[in-house]
Amino acid sequence: MARRTDICAQQLPTVAMSLVDAGSLAPLTSDATVRLHTVTKTGVELILKRPFIDGSHVLMDVHNITQKLIQVTLPGGEGEAPEGLRLWGDVVRFNRLEGAEGPCFLVELAWIKDKPARDVRQRLLKRLGRLNRSGGERAS
Repeated sequence: MARRTDICAQQLPTVAMSLVDAGSLAPLTSDATVRLHTVTKTGVELILKRPFIDGSHVLMDVHNITQKLIQVTLPGGEGEAPEGLRLWGDVVRFNRLEGAEGPCFLVELAWIKDKPARDVRQRLLKRLGRLNRSGGERAS
């Protein structure tokens, strides 16, 4: 029998996530630090410790009521503005996972194809993939 990996306990690189309006991409919540689980060209899986984006917005409830997009902001280097390090995705899955030390929450996003422009998006996806492979800044 295969052993199951406790995703909730894994040390993973971190990114920032916030809820944004689907039309204007205006932020609706403050940034929350989330762990980066899997990155592909078409989407990303993020791990949250709690189902809250900030102190009051429960991601699952918000997603079930009305479409909202998630903004993922990559960690910046010296002098890089966060505005240039953002990708947007639509929530396609939200699951509660049970870990040895308690639950965590997996959020799967499908990237929005027209935001940002294709060349910028490709550059950010490569950077996000490198961050995921290298381990990047680890969650505490």
